[in-house]
Amino acid sequence: MKLLFFLLIITGCSSNGTPREGQTPYSYADVSGSYRFIRETKQLQKKIVTRNQLLSTKGSQLRVLEKSILVSQKGSIKSGKARLMTVRPLASEFVVWLEGKRYSSKMQLNAKAKAMKLTLNSPESRWQGVKEIPFPKGKYFCFFNQIPECLYHNYLLNLSLQREHQKFDFYVIWDSFPFIQDQYNYVGKNLFATATVKYDGEFNKQYRYVVEVEGQMILYTLSKSFDLVKMAWIAQGITVAPPGEAIVDE
Repeated sequence: MKLLFFLLIITGCSSNGTPREGQTPYSYADVSGSYRFIRETKQLQKKIVTRNQLLSTKGSQLRVLEKSILVSQKGSIKSGKARLMTVRPLASEFVVWLEGKRYSSKMQLNAKAKAMKLTLNSPESRWQGVKEIPFPKGKYFCFFNQIPECLYHNYLLNLSLQREHQKFDFYVIWDSFPFIQDQYNYVGKNLFATATVKYDGEFNKQYRYVVEVEGQMILYTLSKSFDLVKMAWIAQGITVAPPGEAIVDE
């Protein structure tokens, strides 16, 4: 009960606000060019829903290049003789257009089997069909495109804020798996990847956190209400920032 009581003290005494719901536009840039990125978050009862869209700005109309929807559920898990408040990934859908062809991936939690059911549909035979992938042993699991919300509701943002420079372990679920292998370098060989998060300091009245996954570092800048402000995935050359604003090395 001590750990649960400690978490309740932290969340109850925190002076920070809570992330707002709604849609937020961003500028997105990588080695291939600049794009528009839209994130939408909401809570439906105990479910946390995140929608993402990456759009091409070339031409007279916006064109969707990839999109995803992620659903997680707030609850608790056993931790020794107590129960630990946590977030459980429930389902996701990811769609990407590669060289004009549609690739889709759907995931659904199979709680009884402690596995994630993966359904693939693509023009390539290697990325078709249905299979189940067992969860590794762990307490915290976050869809990649839902990391800010997931870490917040798992209390890991508050914990790392309280314990500066201490790393907290969790697992990333690559919601774009297995297509991520063709999109990014040196990541996504497996559905689950070990990761850590730690608080990196306050810059311009905003919090910065470092997430390390598969040997790569991702910087998340959040407001004091834990809304996503900026993201920089250094090894992949990816930056996400408010429209018209560039990310600089503070």
